[in-house]
Amino acid sequence: MSSTAKRALRTVGATVGAVVATAGMLVGGAAPAAAADHYYELPYPAGEAYQVTQGPEGTYSHTGPYNEYAWDFGLPANYEVSAAQAGTILYSNWSPYEANGIEVIIRHSNGLCTQYLHLNRALYDVGDWVPQGRVVAWSGSTGNSTAPHLHFQVINCDTRVSQYAELQGWVPPTGSWPESVNTRA
Repeated sequence: MSSTAKRALRTVGATVGAVVATAGMLVGGAAPAAAADHYYELPYPAGEAYQVTQGPEGTYSHTGPYNEYAWDFGLPANYEVSAAQAGTILYSNWSPYEANGIEVIIRHSNGLCTQYLHLNRALYDVGDWVPQGRVVAWSGSTGNSTAPHLHFQVINCDTRVSQYAELQGWVPPTGSWPESVNTRA
């Protein structure tokens, strides 16, 4: 399937999802639980904006099933990396994949994980539960990285395959400076 066809399908899916979520709010007074389960905050503190140096389906390294829907955010070294959603720490150490450097993986209630790569330091142990917004690591440039940044994506917890996701309700493109609303926990 061509990337244009994929984008068209995602746009249709996002529109249908928004209509369904809105209908759920009008009927039930709140968004359906499934909508909340698939909502991710930006992985840095509220009120701050960092450039997306490479977005999903990027031309440099965000190709193929393991990085297709990833974002690189231009965070400086040793800066706060926040949990995009509450969950349990699944991995927190040097990655078994050398290119990743130090990584944190958090398993969420929807069965998916968020992955944070190229870190200078991971702050929690495997099995720890962290609330959304909690600082879980410090950004860095470990692994295959040419400068400090945060590589972030939603993945299948078992296969590490990248999953389509939206951050704060949209897909920030390369070059954008999305402002976070991720309140520190």
